[in-house]
Amino acid sequence: MDNVLMGVIGIAFFLNMLLPYSLDMAPSIEGLLVVGWIMLGIGMSFVALSVLTLRRMGTSRVVDSGIYGIVRHPMYLGGLIMFLSHVLFFQNWIIVISSTVAAICCYLLILSEDQRNMESFGSSYKRYMKAVPRANFLLGIIQSINRRKKKKETS
Repeated sequence: MDNVLMGVIGIAFFLNMLLPYSLDMAPSIEGLLVVGWIMLGIGMSFVALSVLTLRRMGTSRVVDSGIYGIVRHPMYLGGLIMFLSHVLFFQNWIIVISSTVAAICCYLLILSEDQRNMESFGSSYKRYMKAVPRANFLLGIIQSINRRKKKKETS
């Protein structure tokens, strides 16, 4: 099932990249482009930080530091945010549909990854799930700050 979801994401990505230029889509609200660029930057940062963290820490255990101490699935969340930025860039109903489908696929992959990680890592992943939100990075930042404060108070 994950391969199908990844395939749909790939198709949506190519649609989002090729259609605007082949159909000469121009944004109707220029101000949304700024928000789109900000969202694209945030999404790319999540993806880059997750790749760097996994390269440094490996994947043979639960990684709960760095960006993974804020959200459990930063790579998928980054992809989801980047797809939503496409809507702001191109402002076309075809892009809205393909980005929405891709975002739903990203979220379904997040759910699948949680299940797979629970099977692979057991109770340590369940503890991690309780400590770190799935994809809510604002809540994750707040919880990360609170964990650091508690750690300082106890040391």
